[in-house]
Amino acid sequence: MTSHGSKPEARKPNYTRRRLKFAAAIIGFVSSMTLLFTWHVTDRHMAWLVAGIYILTGLWLTVRFAPRD
Repeated sequence: MTSHGSKPEARKPNYTRRRLKFAAAIIGFVSSMTLLFTWHVTDRHMAWLVAGIYILTGLWLTVRFAPRD
């Protein structure tokens, strides 16, 4: 038996934080996609930053909503 007690504490999920993270990911994905395809870049560092945000938010959303089978 563990020393943590007989019942683990059941924590309610923080739905507000989940919604905020999801909204931030969607906003980041859409805005970076828009910038990536419409913005005429003069600074290569900003182009890499926008592309990185696009790829990372896209991957996060894919992993988040991938089937768990």
